Amino acid sequence: MKLDRAIFTGASAMFKAFMNSEENELNREEMIQARVAESSGIGSFNETDFIMFNGIEKVSPFADMLRNADDAFEDSIHGEPDFDLELHWKGGMMAQYHLWLGQKHQPSFLMDVTHPHLIYRVSRDMTNQLIQVLGVDE
Repeated sequence: MKLDRAIFTGASAMFKAFMNSEENELNREEMIQARVAESSGIGSFNETDFIMFNGIEKVSPFADMLRNADDAFEDSIHGEPDFDLELHWKGGMMAQYHLWLGQKHQPSFLMDVTHPHLIYRVSRDMTNQLIQVLGVDE
């Protein structure tokens, strides 16, 4: 019985690693830059007028945001996104997200620009930190 459980657990871990290889790769890499711009809306991406955050200390809120985000449903988001995020990792990987920034003590939501069916919920605590980092007035 223990052997069956161990085989199942190992197979499950390998399957997840295979299916989420890009996501796992991003988690292993060190984020080095975050670019943030006012959003152009779903279906487009604002590649100008970025505020750039460079270095481990400046990008850590964005790395923490991704590490701690949970899956959400598409009906969790309403209206147009507030910000477009372009995140860069040391290994040369890059990802783009739309961010619906919640109000203080409310969750925020992320959408992967490349895979718009992937929606993530950002915790209330992380939202509070993002509000502070982005200098957004309530």
